[in-house]
Amino acid sequence: MAIGAWFATEFDDPVPTRELPAVFASGGDPEVLVADQMARGISIVGRVQGASGAVVLKLRTGGRPVRVRVDLHVDGASQSAWSRVAAPTRGDRELPRLVMVRAQGTARAAALISRQRGRLRIVEAHAWVEFDLRADEVGEDGLLIIELADASLPDWAVASLSPLAAVGVRLNQVEVTAISDGDEAGSVRLAGAPAQWAGLVSAGGLVGARGRGQGHARTRFVVVNADARSVRCGLWTASASAPPAAFRQPSQGWLRRRQGQTVLKAFRVARRGAGQALYEASPFTRAPHPDHLAVRAVNLLGGTEVPVSVAARASDALDVVVERTAPGPVLIGLVDAEATALRRRVSEIVCQVVEVQW
Repeated sequence: MAIGAWFATEFDDPVPTRELPAVFASGGDPEVLVADQMARGISIVGRVQGASGAVVLKLRTGGRPVRVRVDLHVDGASQSAWSRVAAPTRGDRELPRLVMVRAQGTARAAALISRQRGRLRIVEAHAWVEFDLRADEVGEDGLLIIELADASLPDWAVASLSPLAAVGVRLNQVEVTAISDGDEAGSVRLAGAPAQWAGLVSAGGLVGARGRGQGHARTRFVVVNADARSVRCGLWTASASAPPAAFRQPSQGWLRRRQGQTVLKAFRVARRGAGQALYEASPFTRAPHPDHLAVRAVNLLGGTEVPVSVAARASDALDVVVERTAPGPVLIGLVDAEATALRRRVSEIVCQVVEVQW
């Protein structure tokens, strides 16, 4: 007997069920049964309002394994929601977010999202994750539970990634399709943007209305979600201006009004422009040679170090081969051991995925 059948009454309407292929793009759909710590949206599924958020979706799989694609999105409202919960102190910076995506109570993939920083504005970012569920993981009830939560960070990455990363993240849509017998593939090689769109890697997210363009490099981290035992990532290294100050909720009433918000926005734009000008005039704009960088990797599920091999193929490019010893997303981080405190206040090392092969 299905769970919940004991509580049904003659006054209850039958719950509609979405057939495969299914696309959930609105939190107001009747097939979105539950939204836990997530504000439902009209043109999106919802936005996380707490340290974690989850939705329960109703669908019919027909006893088949399914592939799930999730579109995550960080915009200005995401940062405002994060500021209300995290209450950053003066001087805190807007850091990249590392969000763990769970399904049926099990961690499946991780997404690294960081808004692209410009001189006058910050561009929103999308991140796609994709994973498979076995036929027995979606029971007879046809309930699919998608949860967004923080990931357990290693010590060497805690100070460089945002706390409470899931707060404010938009869940744009969830796509569910049946897996056919011919979906298995051998060795695959993809460029950076297609690999991120397919959810195989995550290096800060994609830009554009549909989240297809790679944009500029934004972080020194890469998440590898491809489940192959050995994955090679071609990375292009560069330097970027230091992250801007995090958005802080105004404490004075007049600053919350429209005129006050206009003043605050102009102040933030001027501060970002000053930071960009300082970066361009600084001697710390040149990225270190790949031979001077240390590369570390950790499995986000078990927290164990993952062996990596690194080969510099140019003055601004290197190949990182991850030798996975256990399933789960792997976080790769570049560390500039010779960076001084002054340089870190002005610029930071960033990387961009050029190619992924497994």
